[in-house]
Formats: sequence, structure tokens, C-alpha cells
Amino acid sequence: MNIVNSIFDGLLGYEKLMLICGFILFVFALLAITVMIVQRRDFKMAMVLIIFAVVLMGFPGIQAVKFSQDMVELDRIRAQPAGTTDPAQQQQSAKTLSSIEERAADNPQLQAQVADGYRAIGEVNKGYQLAQSVLQHQPSAQVQATLVPVLTAKLNEVQAGAPIAAPPPMPSPAPAASAATAGTATVGPPIATGAGTPASAGTAAESTASAPATVDSARQHEIAAIARQLQGTGAPLPAASHAALAEAYVVLGQPQKAQANVDAAYKLNPNIKINAAVLHAARVGSRPTEH
Repeated sequence: MNIVNSIFDGLLGYEKLMLICGFILFVFALLAITVMIVQRRDFKMAMVLIIFAVVLMGFPGIQAVKFSQDMVELDRIRAQPAGTTDPAQQQQSAKTLSSIEERAADNPQLQAQVADGYRAIGEVNKGYQLAQSVLQHQPSAQVQATLVPVLTAKLNEVQAGAPIAAPPPMPSPAPAASAATAGTATVGPPIATGAGTPASAGTAAESTASAPATVDSARQHEIAAIARQLQGTGAPLPAASHAALAEAYVVLGQPQKAQANVDAAYKLNPNIKINAAVLHAARVGSRPTEH
């Protein structure tokens, strides 16, 4: 069965039909020629049938060879570092990926590889859209693992413009009044600083500056959805994916999950670079509040 699948791999429906009909016609023509030779009859018409059968099988065969070459090119595209393709090469790669995608309608694994190819040439949105259609059909673990780089790239792209939420300020102890030094309470106007600005105004401005940055709800929803998809693959995630999830959970205000992904990223790759704001927000936000 695997041999049959390999023969038809990458062929469109009409090409499969041409190959089957051509093979049947070729066998029939051979049998007819054999009978005609035994009976000493003219077999020119049977030869015409053989030629027609070869033509029917030849076109799908040429397409199968081209598909095999495209698969080699697909592996090369996926293996290249992201963002290193020049415009002309990127256009050629996009054409190859589009051709393979057309022939991969019934092959989730191949669709996932094409989606990763789009990611490699910088067309992250196109790759993510294809990944979305694959994930809708509950693919195998192998297919989901292939989509991990695509989901990671999309998550990084979406949250590239999202501000990192600052952790909530740690509560500071209220200054205790000392009866020995204060004596009696002094009532009077607030002490002015600088050009007549009350001292309390400086504290208010400082509090405003440290207020957490906010992300619009639509972007938060998208980040949360991609993070769920990425963790829902069930595949072992690389360090880069954990780093992307750490930033996502900081943006979503879940510092404990962010810190867990920071730890996982450093465990897999101690040299990975993670945004300092993400590290700070995850560490401070996940620290237990002291009472």
C-alpha cells in the first residue's frame, strides 16, 4: 500500500486517473499484440494504443519527477536561516511552495511543511493561515510538531508591537510617626519643592510613570489564541518557543507561567537571549507578595 501511495504522491486527481487509464490501456495493448502475433494478424492499431498509453502515463510521470524536485527544494527552503533570502530567490521559493501547496490538499504533513516553508521565506501570515487550516482537522502529533516554528514565528510577530506590562509596584511600608521626635503634630500648608510644586505631586507623577502598559484587547486575544495553539501541540518545544511564550504570558498578565517558560528556555539553551523587560516582569510578578 505504501508503494502505491508513493507512486501517486503529489499527483492531482486527473493525473492519477491518467496514470491508471494509461497503465490499463498499455496492458491491454500488450495482450492484443501478443494475440495478434500468434494469429499472424496485423497489429499496427495495437501499436497505436501502446503509444497513446505511454503518452497517458508520461504526463503524470513528468509531474511526479517535478514534484520530487520541488520536495528537495522545500527541504532546502525550510533549512535556511529566516530572512536570508534575496528578493529574486524569495519569489522563486514562493512559486515552488505554491506549487507544492496545490498538490498537498490531502496530505496534512506536507501542508505543515509548506507552512514552515512560508515561515522560512518571511511570509509568516501565509504560513500561519495554512497552519490554521491544518490544525482544524486535529492532525497527528508529527504534523503539529512541524507547525511549532510557524506558530512561534506568528506569536513573535503579533507581540512585536505589544508593550511589556510592568509588574505591579511592591507595597512600601507606611512611615511610622515617632512621638519622641515629632512631639505634637504640625498643621500647615504642604512643603513646596522647586517652582512651587507640592512634594506629593512628585510622588503622583512617579506612580503614573510606573503604571503597567496596556495592550489592546484584540491583540491580547490573538496572542492568547496563538499561545494556546503552541502549547496545545503536545510536542516538546524548543527554547525559542518557550521564550516567545514567556513574553506572551507577561503581556497577558500571567507572570507565573511566564517565569516557568523562562526557566524552560534557559534549561534548553543557556545562551538564549530574552528581553530584559520580560525577565524582570516575570521574576518580579511571580514573586509571592509579602504581608
